[in-house]
Amino acid sequence: MKVLIISGFLGAGKTTFIKELVNRTGRDIAIFENEYAAEGVDKSILEDGIKNGDVNIFELEQGCICCSTKGDFKASVLTIANSVDPEILIVEPTGIGMLSNVIANIKELEYDRIKLLDPVTIVDIHSIERYHKEYKDLFEDQIKGSSMILLSKSESSDSDEKTAAKKLIEAINPGAEVITQHYSGQDNDFFNKLLNTELEREIQEREVDLENMPENFSLEGITFASPGHLIVFMEDLVRGEYGDIIRAKGHVDINGETFRFESADRTYYITGGSTDKSSAAFIGHGIRRQELRRKLLKVNSAAGNISSAIKKDMANLFKNRAD
Repeated sequence: MKVLIISGFLGAGKTTFIKELVNRTGRDIAIFENEYAAEGVDKSILEDGIKNGDVNIFELEQGCICCSTKGDFKASVLTIANSVDPEILIVEPTGIGMLSNVIANIKELEYDRIKLLDPVTIVDIHSIERYHKEYKDLFEDQIKGSSMILLSKSESSDSDEKTAAKKLIEAINPGAEVITQHYSGQDNDFFNKLLNTELEREIQEREVDLENMPENFSLEGITFASPGHLIVFMEDLVRGEYGDIIRAKGHVDINGETFRFESADRTYYITGGSTDKSSAAFIGHGIRRQELRRKLLKVNSAAGNISSAIKKDMANLFKNRAD
């Protein structure tokens, strides 16, 4: 089993790239998703976008495989190798995972049947300067750990923006190959090469600063009265009304119809969805959890009736005291 790590910061587009990779190659592939928050959202996104329905998708939630759940991660990889035994296992770490540590964890498992491929890092061309400034160590670790860096969301970027991004990446990792053309324009040989290039470089594991890791928060059963209410919520979210949210994603039920939303780097988008599960995950600093609960959770009629009964009893109590 060959293991390919697809790294990249929160919202870089790792899941979208994995769908393209699987669809282009048609190989015997399994996918291992690491969700930092409790509610896994990416699995349903992958299931919607992968043409080959036989792809096995595994999840490890509520922790990062580079540190807090690395023991569970290694056990999971061994289980997949010994039971499913795919030709390729694609590993998507959480966007705030240290790539060097994920590599070190898999290196401990390498033997005749498990080989580590050269990792790929996805970088959002529009967020590269901000994330390099605010999360320097983490961002540079993901760049240094890969010899192939792909710029995502670059379809409408001009040559000056691509040149500036490439220059910044090469300053961090001079030996990296930086692909500025969007990967959708690459041929199938490009994708197959990624699945055949073994890691031959030495990668030094780095210490993880757990104290400065972002918080995560997730909810199930969220709903809105209309798409317009969802749009207003997303506008408030990216303006910081619910804390410094650096990444949010989820599915929401609106009158029986499912919508999918995502936000990263103060931008957002909303599309249709096909899952029955209504849930969302938020990652950031100073997350205002109570405000999110009040905004997103549906109050059922039974709760409303109980609330009315309590109010009536309280009114009678005060009336009796007054008498």
